[in-house]
Amino acid sequence: MPDHRSPFAALRTALSRTTASRVTASRVNAIAPGQDGDALRRLPGPEIGSLTGERPWYDLADEMGSALDAWRQNPLARRLVGLTAAYVVGDGLTLTADDPEVAAFVERFSADPANALTRRQLGWCEELSRSGELFIALHTNPADGMSYVRTVPARVIARIETAEDDYETELAYQEAAAMGGDGRAWLSSAHPDAWTPDAEGRLPPVMLHFAVNRPVGALRGESDLAPILPWLRRYARWLEDRSRLNSVLHTFLWIVRVPGPRVAAKAEQYRRPPESGSVLVVDRDAETWEPLAPKLNAADAAADGRALRWMIAAGGPGVGLVDLGEAEDANLATARAMAEQRARFMRARQTYFAGCLAELAATAYNRARRAGCVTGPEISPAAVRVIAPDISPADNAELAQAAANMAQAFATLKELGLDGPEFRALALRLALKFAGEG
Repeated sequence: MPDHRSPFAALRTALSRTTASRVTASRVNAIAPGQDGDALRRLPGPEIGSLTGERPWYDLADEMGSALDAWRQNPLARRLVGLTAAYVVGDGLTLTADDPEVAAFVERFSADPANALTRRQLGWCEELSRSGELFIALHTNPADGMSYVRTVPARVIARIETAEDDYETELAYQEAAAMGGDGRAWLSSAHPDAWTPDAEGRLPPVMLHFAVNRPVGALRGESDLAPILPWLRRYARWLEDRSRLNSVLHTFLWIVRVPGPRVAAKAEQYRRPPESGSVLVVDRDAETWEPLAPKLNAADAAADGRALRWMIAAGGPGVGLVDLGEAEDANLATARAMAEQRARFMRARQTYFAGCLAELAATAYNRARRAGCVTGPEISPAAVRVIAPDISPADNAELAQAAANMAQAFATLKELGLDGPEFRALALRLALKFAGEG
């Protein structure tokens, strides 16, 4: 029977039958979200380094190189680093211990000519401030158990390996490859293999890592100069521009006005300008001289330069403009306020640096013990006592005055009837505390 429907109706019928047969024959395979082929579009997320505060090694190496160049070329950068080391190290930190055997080893370790820790402290503190990190390698002599220190530049260390479940437990350090070769790998003192001697009884070298300005979750530290490097560059460019502009202040141009008919003759006469100090006698009505000099308004730029210096001082290690040799608008009150913030920063840095030296000495002692050269038990860094110099000469006078006032107060209380073993113990403890020895 012929189909009297329109051609379009017949076509729709044929297409619907074909589609129905295909749908019936097809099968749907479900894919769980998160697996390959789930057809879900992933949104870009932050890298793990940005979450932990860690920065790529090449960024750190570039920043350390910039800080080193600034220290070499910029007087302000060198002064800031030198100030920190001068306050923290002073005339040197002394290592000792309450245990006689530990004290004897620590003294030999510090005074050994191959170590000379007193001489190295200034350079170590400057490197810690300049790079934000300090990598010290210990090489132990199996004959006498003495360890010898050598410093590796922080920008050479490309990777730090840590324990799987504790990022603060550093196990190994990998140097960057140089000239197409493989960089050297160093074991941390926390690595189990660092305490296993080889067939000849030699312990492998170990490396200790110390860092400042380290964000929580990050392994690497940052330079004290890092926040002010852009401002150091801006201030250097600003000074260079001002110097170039001011160099033309003594350069000027004479404009000589003469009647029209005499222009050619005067131009020929003054083809060679008069020397400085010459005296010219001219007709006032026939000839007029006028100097044309640049107007820089240099005084207007003074505030700009001071603002740049304040940015450098604000980002520096607890210093002010007075420390940079600028005493303008400063009085005794402002100087004392700036000295207080500087002293607090320097004490904190000195405490950390003292802890670094204590850990270094304790590790050297424990390696000597593992080599069988000392007989005492293993020690922690707390067993090594570090005697640090005063941050400020006024510290002793202030502490002595505080202790004297405290002793006088307790003497007055005793006259009022307070006495006994507990009272005396309290008085002694507080007097020592106020004297800075408690």
